[in-house]
Amino acid sequence: MKKSVFLFLLLILLNGCYYDSMEALKSANGYVNPCDSAQSPIYSSAIKLIINYNCISCHNASYAGGGILLDSYDALKKYAVNGRLMNSINRVSNPMPPTAPLASCQTDKIKIWITNNYPQ
Repeated sequence: MKKSVFLFLLLILLNGCYYDSMEALKSANGYVNPCDSAQSPIYSSAIKLIINYNCISCHNASYAGGGILLDSYDALKKYAVNGRLMNSINRVSNPMPPTAPLASCQTDKIKIWITNNYPQ
């Protein structure tokens, strides 16, 4: 009996960890992959998702790592305008995310967003 309960709980736990990529989330939950080439590089659709997925855990109102908030359009735009956003994601200065660079498609989306004057 204990073995059955353990296996059942293990199965539930493993099933809960099924989605390990953005593409899997897209197809299962209607999640929009910000790297989808059909996805236009505007803040509310692609850029916000990239920031939420990669940055917001350290740069939010509860914990503003380095004193930097990226939890809203205006906050992110401030760092995009002054060049610090691209310097960080291009790993020129203060490389972010610290563990690994963003996927090139994500960096490209952010570059296009900046070039197009930060569409909301």
